[in-house]
Amino acid sequence: MQGQQGSSKEALLKQKTILIQESVRPDEDGNAKRGMIRLLIPLIVLVVAVRVFDPWPIETIRLKYFDFLLTLQDDRDSELIALYDIDEEALAENGQWPWPRSYLADLNSELAERGAIAVVYSVLFPEPDRFLQDGEFALSMQEIPTFLSAVATIDTDRRDGWEIGVASMGPVLENAMQYNGILPNVQALQEASTGTGVVNAAPEVDGLVRRIPALINVQGQLYPALSVDVLRGLAGDPSYQVRAGESGIEAVRIPAYDTIQTDSAGRIWIDWNTTFKQDVENKIVYVGVTAAGISPLVPTPIGQLFPHQIQANLLETLLRGSAPVRPDWSLAAETLGLLILALLSALSARFLPVYGVAIGIFTISSLTAISSVWAYLRFGMLLDASLPVLSALTVGGAGVFQRMLTEYRLKMQIKGQFGTYVSPDLVKQLQDDPSKLVLGGETKEMTFLFCDLVGFTPLSESLQDDPQKLVWIMNKALTSLTDVALKNGATVDKYIGDCLFLLWNAPLDCDDHEEKAVITAVDMLIALKFLNDELEEEGIQCLNVGIGINTGLCVVGNMGSEKRFDYSVVGHPVNTAARLEGKTRQMIKRGEPPVLIGEPTAKKVPDMVRYVETITVKGQSEPLRVYTIDI
Repeated sequence: MQGQQGSSKEALLKQKTILIQESVRPDEDGNAKRGMIRLLIPLIVLVVAVRVFDPWPIETIRLKYFDFLLTLQDDRDSELIALYDIDEEALAENGQWPWPRSYLADLNSELAERGAIAVVYSVLFPEPDRFLQDGEFALSMQEIPTFLSAVATIDTDRRDGWEIGVASMGPVLENAMQYNGILPNVQALQEASTGTGVVNAAPEVDGLVRRIPALINVQGQLYPALSVDVLRGLAGDPSYQVRAGESGIEAVRIPAYDTIQTDSAGRIWIDWNTTFKQDVENKIVYVGVTAAGISPLVPTPIGQLFPHQIQANLLETLLRGSAPVRPDWSLAAETLGLLILALLSALSARFLPVYGVAIGIFTISSLTAISSVWAYLRFGMLLDASLPVLSALTVGGAGVFQRMLTEYRLKMQIKGQFGTYVSPDLVKQLQDDPSKLVLGGETKEMTFLFCDLVGFTPLSESLQDDPQKLVWIMNKALTSLTDVALKNGATVDKYIGDCLFLLWNAPLDCDDHEEKAVITAVDMLIALKFLNDELEEEGIQCLNVGIGINTGLCVVGNMGSEKRFDYSVVGHPVNTAARLEGKTRQMIKRGEPPVLIGEPTAKKVPDMVRYVETITVKGQSEPLRVYTIDI
């Protein structure tokens, strides 16, 4: 038995000296570089795809963000425009709609007497008055400048509109919004009016109206929006100037006013931060029908509005020069910002702890949003921060998830590697702080304990016809001894047949590892007594143990190859502990505790041990002073 055990232990020690590497993990720098490449390639592809295809959810988020920017301006009362609503009360007083046009003539006269500058009707008069009162209405237009509305259509080729003058530079017609026909007013009213414009409002992908086309193309003829023509008519200009470039329409100009910046389709962003009152003196009055069921309600970022209310907001925007603008370079800037934020998020997710990633993403996202807000408040520019911030959150979130997944896998790896070898408390400490686990070789002072079942060979011979029972006895014995070891904070390094190898002070630090090892030896003898009582009741031969303990500097860590390794220890003190265990057979014969303790351990716990003798062990030329437990 002794020879067999000795050879087994020597084989173990030879195994453990195969390879001690500084780290068994693959090259982290190489992995990091490859990981970043794997992250960047799909990221760039995603960015390009999002910008090329601009799917409606992304566009909707961007538009909602612009709505948010527009709410940052303070509301103000209009000093230039008033609203005149033909509501249920007016219909109750003057009869159902449409009113005789003599009523509208009276309205013009009334507004002129009250000091209004002009009247703008967001009402269509496509047919002659049934009471033949178009002449009265036309005559009233001499008292006050009056503007009428027209409607562009896509389902008719009717094109009997009015002529307007437009000087264009570049491909204006190709880029302006296209309609098939237009429905104007009766000719008498058309000729008497100061101007006419269309009231069409094309909604965005989310169904809200945010932009109004300054000019539309109806079969090669340009027609202005109603409020744009009000601006031209009040200025007394006969025509428009329109400029287009490679990217589309750039601007519309009425000579008496500043240039109006538009998007590529000639649309003007509306500033919605205006409140209109009904005081008409020295104001342009927009007239519209608000009674239920007559005029359509149009969804906008500030709620549902009637057409004359939308046109009033457009004119206010033009007069104040407060139309938000989307610079030509905005797309490139936003794409660059998206890439930068995504890269910063990826880098932070790679190199920072989870809380650091959260702080980093919050910081860079906040700075991006603040920059966008500042650009709008200072220059009126609409720059999209939503997609860059969304990309940062997405990439950073994915990075955090990957980090958390990696940490989870590490915890499971630690549990799988150490769960059966150290106590649950130690496993929990390692999982909470994996940095305490030094992968690779580390020199530490540790205490080692070899525990071998004595008398197991004769027992196995007596139970050779019942191998299952033999295995049950061995497992029961080793389980009992292991429970004692784990209770005392030991790390179970190996099971070698019926031998148990324990160590202390690795992978976690343990200041009193010498004392814990000696206590473990005492507890093992007690546990063995209870086990033998149980075996005796079963009629099974009692077992004994031999325990060798020693302390010293050794190399501990992951040992083996890159593909397969074990967390273990190698060093001269380990060999000594194994040799001491082999010498315990003489202690058993003398009736003494079968525990031999090396002098380095004994010096740390002098009150717990007593000197036995000086011996020599195989592989060492110097004699050793050995001790046993003092019980």
